Amino acid sequence: DYRELLVQLAWLNNPDNENLTNAVTIERERVGLEKQNWLNNLTGSFNVNEGNISQQSNSFFPRYNFNISMSVGTLLATPKKVKIAKEQVKMAENKVNQQKLKIRAEVLQRYENYLSAIEILTIRTQAVEDMRTLQTLVVQKFEQGLSTVEEYTEALKAYNQAAEAKALAENNVKLTKLMVEEMIGLPLEEIMPVKKFDTTPNPKYTP
Repeated sequence: DYRELLVQLAWLNNPDNENLTNAVTIERERVGLEKQNWLNNLTGSFNVNEGNISQQSNSFFPRYNFNISMSVGTLLATPKKVKIAKEQVKMAENKVNQQKLKIRAEVLQRYENYLSAIEILTIRTQAVEDMRTLQTLVVQKFEQGLSTVEEYTEALKAYNQAAEAKALAENNVKLTKLMVEEMIGLPLEEIMPVKKFDTTPNPKYTP
């Protein structure tokens, strides 16, 4: 499916996407840091009771003292900080998903515009051929005295209008194609068959 391929290429070609995905990674790392943050406020102390060691008799006082302390406020705040960090991960992931939807819609819209431009050019090309055939018949009748000057003039005018409409349609195909290529970063010819049209100028009939 060329449409899905275009969506993937457009995603890979957009430099902002890397920043968004990196933001998700950073927020996930922050969750782990918040879970371990309470350890930063954990303090310990150790000392030796020299007086008790120097005495030969037993003493009621311990020879060694070991103490651990931490902030109760930090302990209570850690779950809330972790929860906030997880919510920030979700927000970062939502931004990535939103970007995916945005890029998908944009590239598909541009591709549909390109397909429509091709269809219009096909119609305009056929119209030029029809007007050329009609003009040839009118000129032949005019030379035989079977058509009026007004009919000849109208046939020439209709042909020129059809040729002008075709030229505009050709330009629109080129522009819409470039808009798709802008998003995917590649020429369409490299990933899909591109319909070729005869874009040579249509010579005006001169009797």
